[in-house]
Amino acid sequence: MTEEQVTKAILSELIDNGWTIVAYDFPQSGTGKLLHPNDITDEKNKGGIIPDIIAVRGGTCLFFENKDRVVLADFKKIESLRRDNRYRAAIEALLADFDINGIYYGIGIPSHKFNAQAKAASPTVDFIVGVISVGKSEFLYNPNNLTL
Repeated sequence: MTEEQVTKAILSELIDNGWTIVAYDFPQSGTGKLLHPNDITDEKNKGGIIPDIIAVRGGTCLFFENKDRVVLADFKKIESLRRDNRYRAAIEALLADFDINGIYYGIGIPSHKFNAQAKAASPTVDFIVGVISVGKSEFLYNPNNLTL
């Protein structure tokens, strides 16, 4: 299962379950929403990130970074988003039209790729969604009891 297939499968399930897709990005496409850090205003892409999926439903916002396998650098990237507020202004601007009560940052991967390394890194993210097949996903880590 490719990263694009993971992204499409999660998008499909989110849409089927009433989530509003704020932005999404397929691998290497650059079509997603670029978020700039708070302290960089005059550089085109410097320090920017493009989440793979941003979805909103009922006051909850989910940010996804998707891969076809476990990539520890993505866990660190998500942990940075969760903890340092470096992209706060860009996120607030992006979500200005929504009444958001909680933002959660997580990883999407094929379910069968979830391994000991991912399990050990899971506390650095808010959730991990595993894709079983198109339209069928499961939470592999979900301490906040989120639903898709």
